[in-house]
Amino acid sequence: MRNKITFIRRIIQIISLILLVYGGYIFRTRLEATTGKPLFPILKPPEGSISTTKFKKGSILWPSGTNPVLENYPPSLICRFNPRGGLFKACIFHFFSENLTWQTHIKYLLPHLTLFILLCFLFGRAWCGWICPIGSVGDFITVIRKKMNIPAKRFPSGFASTLKLTSYGIMGITFFISTLIGFPNFRKFQCYWFLPYCQICPARLICPLFGLVKPNWKDFENIITSTFTILAWIVMIIFLAAFYFGRRIWCHLCPVGLINSWFNKGSCFELNKKSIRCNKCGLCTEVCPMGLTEMYDKNNDGVYNQSGCIMCLKCIEICPKDGCLSLNILGKKILESKFK
Repeated sequence: MRNKITFIRRIIQIISLILLVYGGYIFRTRLEATTGKPLFPILKPPEGSISTTKFKKGSILWPSGTNPVLENYPPSLICRFNPRGGLFKACIFHFFSENLTWQTHIKYLLPHLTLFILLCFLFGRAWCGWICPIGSVGDFITVIRKKMNIPAKRFPSGFASTLKLTSYGIMGITFFISTLIGFPNFRKFQCYWFLPYCQICPARLICPLFGLVKPNWKDFENIITSTFTILAWIVMIIFLAAFYFGRRIWCHLCPVGLINSWFNKGSCFELNKKSIRCNKCGLCTEVCPMGLTEMYDKNNDGVYNQSGCIMCLKCIEICPKDGCLSLNILGKKILESKFK
């Protein structure tokens, strides 16, 4: 059992990164072209509004590909700025921000939201731990730290909660700006304030590099673009430092992960504990990349799908007690901890 789960997870992370980031290269013909009609509504800006395809090369929001292969928004940090447009359109945060500005009618949004919610309930935050390309990049940074024998930093209790509150703050500010610039009197600011979080998100700077596409690292044309440029640099430094010094600390701050966390409890994936078999060794807490302690702290049987859990299953992998921890999918036990 030891290291087998992590090995499988690494393989899935690599495959997912290749498909999600290089989807625009691998699947050059869009699925809609073969079926004759789109599987989901293609969301477009109304007259007078802006979209990423209207930004020229060299601007912050210029995408290297105009169209993704699939017009969907999975529960992962799928970046709109993947080379050649990527496999999927974008992340759910992009979806909300863009369509608040466009004031898209709910009937066009429902198919996308329904699929997103269904996928969230099926897998919970396993999307973060097994699929997310930015999480995979961060895990690679963590591997480098381990190779250099640099221990992970210990953060004070409550630090993760502070990051979560910060993430809610980022969400609130982003959605407020996105809604505001959708009104006629403020549409003239869309060229500067469109997709405000995307302008500072580290994925916008990282994902194009996989296709040898140079992202726009700076734009000092005016005070607004200069502010977004500096904020993007700051957030990138925080991203790199978070993974290098603190494993998955960034995932507590990520707005996409925050939305996914709402569905962790009640998802088809369940982490279970039989407390009578626990010897309080603390290994589950030691290996948890999210720094969660509830599995160790509580002494009762039950489901431990904490909102911060990314379902990496390291706790099951490391637990030395037979049957103490287990993974259930749709109520059926799939995996459990073993001594060897």
